[in-house]
Amino acid sequence: MAKTILIPTDFTVESLNLVKTALENNADHSEKLRLILVYGQWASSSITELLFYSKRKVLETLENEEFKCSCEMLLSKYEAIIEHMSIDIFSGNNQNAFENYLEGNKVTEAYIPRNYKFKLKNSNSFNLIPFFTKSKTNLFKVNWHTVSVENAESSKNELSSLFFTHGQVAH
Repeated sequence: MAKTILIPTDFTVESLNLVKTALENNADHSEKLRLILVYGQWASSSITELLFYSKRKVLETLENEEFKCSCEMLLSKYEAIIEHMSIDIFSGNNQNAFENYLEGNKVTEAYIPRNYKFKLKNSNSFNLIPFFTKSKTNLFKVNWHTVSVENAESSKNELSSLFFTHGQVAH
C-alpha cells in the first residue's frame, strides 16, 4: 500500500521544494508514494458559477509552464518511488472539513514550510497552513533556503534552483 503525503502549493517552482524534501526523506523506504499538492481556494457562492464549475479549468488558470515543467522533472527523477502525483483544490471552510479531506484521501503525513510564505493567486485564495498545523496528521516542518543567482535568465534559474535547494526537516 502506498503512503499518501499532502503538500500545500502556490504553483511556484519554489514551493516544490516541499515535494523534493518529502521525496528525499522517503527515498530509502520500500513503499511507493502518493503525492497530493493542494491549494486553498474558496468555492464561489454564485449558483451559475457553481453549475459550470470545472476543477480542471481552475487548475489550468493557476498553473504556469515553469511549474508544470518542474513537476514533470520531479516525476521523472523520482519515478521509482512515486506511484501517483495529483494537484487538488481544498475549498472547505473549517478544520473539520480539512480533517475529512485528510481522511478521505488517506493522508499519512504532510509537509509545510517553516520559512516560506505562500503567494496567493487571487482574492478567492486562502492560506492552508493554519489547517495543516491544527491537523492530527504526522506533520513535518521544512526549512529551506535557495541559492540566489543574479542574471538575466531568472526563469531558467528558478526552474534549476529546484534541484539546487537545500531542505532541512524539523518535527
